[in-house]
Amino acid sequence: MRDGDQQYGAMISRPWERPPWVELLIVFSLLLLFSWMGIVLSRASEGIAAIWFTNGMLFALVVRRPRRFWLYYFAVGLAADTLADVLYGDPFRLAIGVSVANSTEVILSSVLLTQWFGSPFNLSKRRPLIGFLLVAVLGATAVASAIGASWTMLFQDAGPWWQLFRTWWLGDVLGMAIIAPLVFTLLRPGFWEVLQPKRLANTLGVLAFPAIATALVFTHEQDPLIFFIFPALVFVVFRLGFPGTVLSIFVIASISISLTVSGHGPLMLIRDQHMLHRIVVVQIFLAVSLFTAFPVAALLEDRKELETSLQRSEARYRALANADGLTGLANRRWFDDQLEEEWHQAIETRQPLALLLIDVDLFKAFNDLFGHIRGDECLRQIAGVITDALPREVGVASRFGGEEFAVILPNTPMTAALDVAEKLRQAVAAMKVPHAESPEGIQTISLGVATIVPDRGELSVELLKEADSALYCAKRLGRNRVERSVSKSDVLGRSASEG
Repeated sequence: MRDGDQQYGAMISRPWERPPWVELLIVFSLLLLFSWMGIVLSRASEGIAAIWFTNGMLFALVVRRPRRFWLYYFAVGLAADTLADVLYGDPFRLAIGVSVANSTEVILSSVLLTQWFGSPFNLSKRRPLIGFLLVAVLGATAVASAIGASWTMLFQDAGPWWQLFRTWWLGDVLGMAIIAPLVFTLLRPGFWEVLQPKRLANTLGVLAFPAIATALVFTHEQDPLIFFIFPALVFVVFRLGFPGTVLSIFVIASISISLTVSGHGPLMLIRDQHMLHRIVVVQIFLAVSLFTAFPVAALLEDRKELETSLQRSEARYRALANADGLTGLANRRWFDDQLEEEWHQAIETRQPLALLLIDVDLFKAFNDLFGHIRGDECLRQIAGVITDALPREVGVASRFGGEEFAVILPNTPMTAALDVAEKLRQAVAAMKVPHAESPEGIQTISLGVATIVPDRGELSVELLKEADSALYCAKRLGRNRVERSVSKSDVLGRSASEG
């Protein structure tokens, strides 16, 4: 997949053996409804298409689907547009030509943008978004508007061609620029997270700023205060990113167009009494708003994605720097840092800190018998067994050096540490890796256990020395065993009893 495809992969991952008729029926119903709404809105505003919904909606649905299904969606869009016009009273020959113009807009946008930026198309990326604004919002809408205006003038006296083209084009521009991103946003897998209970209040609060600003501006008819809307829009861009920007533009468009069409707002100050002029101005205002906000929002989303990628890379490289290349366990560098950190934590909390040192018994003899390749494999096996046998919430194993491993156990008294050590010893013995030089005939490990409640001024090396001394004792006493260090309290107790 190309960059961004995973974001939409869930929408297209199911391999259809036949066209999804149920979904196509739903799409047809939606397109028919919104075509009807577009016609009603245009008739309410003296025949001016202030915004045309269906082209942007159909485009957003088509470019998210495999190309082999596009023809079905194009056919559904053509049928829905045509039926809506016919039901409203337009003759079929006029309705079919207008629908063909709308289909041309969707087809051109879909083919060119997926050809240049990949499929499925990702509108939230900066380069595809700029391509969308230039190709779909400006270019394809102009072609469709020219076809539609020319076809309409064959059957109706609609005034000058350029005037019909202009109003048609601006309506298509707004429809494509607002509705397509809105549908993309609603279908994004992560979109509904902003509406979850924990985030809903913040989301609605941020979106309320442009909504309230637009309502105040477009119910005030004494002064042209449209510029008050832009600070609220910028606030949304930086707080909610691209999805929030799309929603806020839709809210601004809904309020401004509906109030303007009903005769309210600062555009009533225009001396020209014709609604056409006012609708054109509100269309231009919305076009400037979205052409300003969308690129900034996409740029911020790119930057956020880059920051996330850098954080992941940093975490990955940090993990690699702290990992042992042979066994995959933490390496000696991690062990030293972690021991110091846990040592100081134990001083503050006055809790015991335990350390297990583990030695692979007679490993040099194992290498001499089977070779270093098999020896490396043996170390990897033992490391895996230790990791699996060690409870995650207890501690983390690391490779201490050569054939030695170490486990740091915070807040662990001696009894619990000995239990963990014995569990590890038994787990390695249960592997039953053959070892002819071992008294048991299998590979075993020896463990030294030390536990200290450190005092201020003491160094962590003291714990390391005690664990190492206990490990030496285990090896001296015959290996394949767990030995503990003698703590300060034990020494004091023994001295008192002898006295």
